[in-house]
Amino acid sequence: MQRKSITAAAVLAVSLILFFFIDPLNILEAYVYKGSLGDGPRDYLKIIPGTQKALYLTGYNTGNIEKRNEIYRLIDETELNSIVFDVKDDWGNIDYNTDVDFAEEIGANKNYCEIEILLEEMKSRKINSIARIVLFKDSVLPKSRPDLAIKDSRTGKPLYSEGSYWPDIYSEEVWDYHIEIIKELAEKGVKEIQFDYIRAPARGNIYYADYTHNTDDNSKVWAITNFLKKVREEIKDYDIKISADVFGWTFIAEDDQGIGQLIEEMVPYLDYIYPMTYPSHYSVNFLGYSVPDEYPYEVVKYTLEKGISRIGDTKCKVIPWIQAFSLGVRYTEIEILEQIRAAEELGIEGFLCWNAVNNYSTVEKALAVRDGQQ
Repeated sequence: MQRKSITAAAVLAVSLILFFFIDPLNILEAYVYKGSLGDGPRDYLKIIPGTQKALYLTGYNTGNIEKRNEIYRLIDETELNSIVFDVKDDWGNIDYNTDVDFAEEIGANKNYCEIEILLEEMKSRKINSIARIVLFKDSVLPKSRPDLAIKDSRTGKPLYSEGSYWPDIYSEEVWDYHIEIIKELAEKGVKEIQFDYIRAPARGNIYYADYTHNTDDNSKVWAITNFLKKVREEIKDYDIKISADVFGWTFIAEDDQGIGQLIEEMVPYLDYIYPMTYPSHYSVNFLGYSVPDEYPYEVVKYTLEKGISRIGDTKCKVIPWIQAFSLGVRYTEIEILEQIRAAEELGIEGFLCWNAVNNYSTVEKALAVRDGQQ
């Protein structure tokens, strides 16, 4: 009996050695440490970090089972593996069935979808979940709590700019509201939180913007950076990634352009940074092109190269938003493929596709071409 036990133990030991040493790459792909900024318990991830290939879905469409099934089919048939879906949208609405008290108090809860059902559907299909939170563009909160808004210095009322009202980027009460949402989503099983409009207003009535919560005369970069720092401190015990959308121009300009986005200050607190490198959003004669969006490959590659060179060696991975819509120039599968090519030539393995109305027929055509080439 003792000899049989020894033999069995020996077989098990040899099996474990073969498992870990013959196939180590699969182990590395399947497991990563919780939170890329620190050690912690290991957790299984469905994708390798940095390989997110996603479509964006509005909160309203997230609650539409027919639209969800359309997106699920597209992901199942292509190389796509993730969905970016609104949980707090561009108007300040909370699009899922939140239990955050402050959201109820200010009338933000729209409850378009039940987050538990959505996440279970995505989990069963091995789809990576990325919850988009629009931070500082929010018409709901300032109307209910004007004391937390950027003020218009002419009237003392909440500032209206870029078609919206704006919470004060310096307000820690505003910060804490969003941190509560993050914690709730992490507990539900969301894999990544993506911040959008993580900035001050850039256009419109910005000359009259009065940041009454900036009592120590700090810079806007300080506000954005310290918000991210507090997020990291508050969620250190949660297994969730943190990312941020930034203007494509933020990768090029070496100052914060007056909105608080300075990538060198942001990336230490992020797992991913997503520049919105939409060629249609660049000004006339950018890189010498009278119509920059006719040159998607050149525009995207230049932007990414500039940003990557600035942030250097960092744990934060760069993944671009791809323009999957037409604005001025008609975008076909060719333009989409050119944007992806620009990223991949720089060693970037992921991309996110933006279409505000969630029409991804052109993306489907582009990915079919890629599938035929591989």
